[in-house]
Amino acid sequence: MAGIDQSGPRAIAIVGASGGLGGAVARRIAQDRPVLLGYRSNRAAVDALAEQIRGEGGRADVGALDLRDPVSVAGFLAGAAALGGLGGIVSASGAPFPMGPLADADVGQLREILEIEVVGAFNLLHAAVPLLREAGGGAIVLFLTTAVERTMEHDALNSVPKAAIAMMMRHIAREEGAHNIRCNGIAPGVIDAGRTDIVATLPPIVQQVVTQCVADTPLPRLGRPDEVAALAAHLVSDAGGYINGQIIRVDGGYAA
Repeated sequence: MAGIDQSGPRAIAIVGASGGLGGAVARRIAQDRPVLLGYRSNRAAVDALAEQIRGEGGRADVGALDLRDPVSVAGFLAGAAALGGLGGIVSASGAPFPMGPLADADVGQLREILEIEVVGAFNLLHAAVPLLREAGGGAIVLFLTTAVERTMEHDALNSVPKAAIAMMMRHIAREEGAHNIRCNGIAPGVIDAGRTDIVATLPPIVQQVVTQCVADTPLPRLGRPDEVAALAAHLVSDAGGYINGQIIRVDGGYAA
């Protein structure tokens, strides 16, 4: 195709690259192949990330997208053409959500989260799959939560949408395997950048959930973004070429 550099590996689009997990994923994958960094509002963060990647010898471009808008999603993914074409996607985005009992949740908040998370994942898959079919295949990684495997109290507005995304992941894995498209999910537990004081800065109900989660984890500590990023990089690589339709937990054994 005219205008596409075919001399190297195709790019991986990172949705949610302005976040802590998305940024860690982008830095790790950029060691091996080009990355297209997606953001919704925090342009400064992804610009700084792109400059860091380029300074370390990698290739990175930046693009805005709103997962709720299919035209925006398609336009973002089209930006992979300048990086050799689209080779895969890692979606590490997530909607902010309040913690609390499901019976006390606000239906308006639920609708907004479902629109961002579930409809957003549909829009992303709907735009990406035809591009990957045309390119001869690729890998998709969708971030979930360990709470889709083990119910976590007060986490419904996070885990319910992620459970729907997990079913989408399974459908893509089964339906698109013949096109050499793999789709997997990563289910992180409680992940932190390594600060030992982080729990004290959270709202009380979140402190309670995090403290209980860590107490129930065989490896009694918070996970690190680089531990999640290493798995994402493996899943989009040739080394992960026979892994498909799986939810892989990075949770220290919480859901074991």
